[in-house]
Amino acid sequence: MPLEPEDRRWLMDWARKVGITAYLLFLLAFMAGHPAPGSLSSLSYAATMAIVPAAIGTAAVLGVMVYLRKR
Repeated sequence: MPLEPEDRRWLMDWARKVGITAYLLFLLAFMAGHPAPGSLSSLSYAATMAIVPAAIGTAAVLGVMVYLRKR
C-alpha cells in the first residue's frame, strides 16, 4: 500500500508525537516499577526497557490511524 507524499508527511508528523509520548509513558512506568525508583539504575533500566513496548505501541496506533484515514 504505497503512501502519497501528503500522507507520508502526516504520518511522520504523528509518528514523532505518538512515539515520544509512548516512550515517556513507558519510561515512567518502568522507573516506577523498579525496586529503587528514582535512582540512576532505575533510569538506565527504564531507558532500555521502554524502547520495544513504545515502538510496538506506536506502530499499532499509526497502523490504526492510517487505516482510518484511508477508509
